[in-house]
Amino acid sequence: PAIWLPALSPTTVVLDTAHPDLGIATSLDLDKWPLILVDRQLSNGRHLVLADTDGPHRLWLRDSSPGQPIAYVIAKDASFDLRLAAVRRLDRRLAGAPPVKLPRGFAPTAFQRHRLSLLLDIIDMANDRDDPDATTYDIARNLIYARMGIGRGTEWKTSSERRRTQRLIEEAFALRDGGYRGLLRG
Repeated sequence: PAIWLPALSPTTVVLDTAHPDLGIATSLDLDKWPLILVDRQLSNGRHLVLADTDGPHRLWLRDSSPGQPIAYVIAKDASFDLRLAAVRRLDRRLAGAPPVKLPRGFAPTAFQRHRLSLLLDIIDMANDRDDPDATTYDIARNLIYARMGIGRGTEWKTSSERRRTQRLIEEAFALRDGGYRGLLRG
């Protein structure tokens, strides 16, 4: 039967029981991993986040029966290279290799983290119950141009700062309204 993969982060390594015809005898004892950050048994398998000095490993064990031979499941999709890099990264660490710098696409860059934080702050301010009437000007003055003086009236309405603020607000709302799914795909 075909293996159904839900919309997971491409950096999640999927493991399943190896078919006997493959001749795989290697099992995996993750309980010996030095630090397990998350370990949840759900209806579709065991989900783990393993701590590592070079960044966490995210795993989904579709069959968590102990002592069973395991195989990696890699979906062939637009994120195939990233999925393969996640498998290689985990495999080399399980073999005892030292940690290395995370491959590209595993974590947001410093700029991306800053921008995503700004977008979340915009969403928070726009949805603030204490100030439900936050305007574009308020968002610009408090979040985007907090250390700058921005004009009022006609000067503000014709400014590039206002246009940039409006674009950021639109981007933040698009992220809130489903765009976050793209982040999960890497």
